[in-house]
Order: sequence, then C-alpha cells, then structure tokens
Amino acid sequence: MEPIQPGAVAAAVAKLQNKPVFIHLEVNPGAYWRNGQAALRSLHLKGEDPYRVFLELDEGHGLIQVNEVTHMELSDSMVILTGYDDKGRIAQTVEISLSPLTL
Repeated sequence: MEPIQPGAVAAAVAKLQNKPVFIHLEVNPGAYWRNGQAALRSLHLKGEDPYRVFLELDEGHGLIQVNEVTHMELSDSMVILTGYDDKGRIAQTVEISLSPLTL
C-alpha cells in the first residue's frame, strides 16, 4: 500500500467506470459487506489526507461513503482504498474489482 495519489486513483477508476464491479466494504469494528455488485458510475475523493471516498453506483443502487482513507493499491482490474487506526491496523477499506473477491 502507498499513500493516496488522487490522480492515480482517478486513472484507475476510469478503467472500472460504467462496468459491473464487485465491492467489498469493511469498517472495523462494525461493518462488513463482500461482493456486492453494481455498475460504478464514479468515485469521488474529497478533502486532503485523510480523504473521504464516495462511490456513486448506477441508478437505483445508491452511494457508498467511507471516511479517513489514506492508502491505495491499484491495478487494471482493482482499486483498494484503506485507512489505518493509530496502531497501524486496518480501520476501513473499500475494494472495487471487476471479478468477485475471495471470501
């Protein structure tokens, strides 16, 4: 994982836009959602490190918001945005992938 670079995130997301994607959302402690599927309309990063990320999904599937993300891992078929707590543990993460994520 490396610190978020908004331009790099935008370029990676452009490859996933308007395609059916699988989404993993985890907020520790308290929330976990794996392999939800929708078409990704857009992703917005707001603020400065840490960022708020908004996933705008296709019509009728809504909006996902995750706060305090700081790091990214990008590929041609996946975007992972993560934030860590003060002990270096994953506190929140959102993964967007063209293929289902391993359970």
